[in-house]
Amino acid sequence: MTFNPIAALNILECKNIILEEKPNALDLGSQTASIDNTFIKNLLTQNKPLNNLQKKKLENLIHTDKFSTKDYFESIGFIKYKSIDINGAYGSYPFDLNKNISKNYNFNEQYDLVINNGTGEHVFNQYSLYLNFHNLTKTNGIMLNILPFIDWINHGFYNFNPIFFADLAASNNYEIIKISLANRNGAELKLEGDNFEILFEQIKPNKNNSKFEKMIEIAKDKIGKNILLVVSTRKLTNDSFKIPLQGKYLEDISNLKTDYIKQEGGSANASNQISDNIKRKDY
Repeated sequence: MTFNPIAALNILECKNIILEEKPNALDLGSQTASIDNTFIKNLLTQNKPLNNLQKKKLENLIHTDKFSTKDYFESIGFIKYKSIDINGAYGSYPFDLNKNISKNYNFNEQYDLVINNGTGEHVFNQYSLYLNFHNLTKTNGIMLNILPFIDWINHGFYNFNPIFFADLAASNNYEIIKISLANRNGAELKLEGDNFEILFEQIKPNKNNSKFEKMIEIAKDKIGKNILLVVSTRKLTNDSFKIPLQGKYLEDISNLKTDYIKQEGGSANASNQISDNIKRKDY
């Protein structure tokens, strides 16, 4: 996997809203750094919320011939950075994310930030992936997904839809901090207010009046093809992981005794579990 500009920018955003003073981070997938000195220079001039220590450490990276993903994390204030990848590259834990890593590897560490940057689409067992994701994240920790959305044909097993994350959040009491459309190079269309609600419209065949479809066309003009979906969520409780049901079908089983009744809203009423920074309409 590649640690690219859109990942670096969003990880910096997440770092600045993590509640832990000395946070740690875990990547799902070993990450080859593709950011360079030019990216760091631009970052320092873009009026990003950087404290003096972060600025100093990032300035030191500019004078480094080649730096790693770990170097970037440490420069912006993470005291520990690790990764999990079946290939064991870059010192990663050689675990298979298709398996329950707690049961199969007796691995129970938790992190303030867990990142799924271009890894999840290559893992066939999505249940195990998101169970692991949940269990690896501390209560009040942040989960960051950067995954293929539009195009990306045959890149991996899966592309991901916004409703996946709305219902995942609803079933597990995650706060949705942000959803955006982006490309690898850092171009990003942040979705807030009314635009956030549009994300959950279904695009139906032979229908041309979808606001969501029009939004996608705007995104393609602004950020090009191969659009990524960026989603950050906060884990609010230490409850066990729950499998979501697609929100629009919850009413169909409302008279049955199932675990899904505990899941309220989701993509059927997405605004119930999103944070105030998305609800506002001042964009």
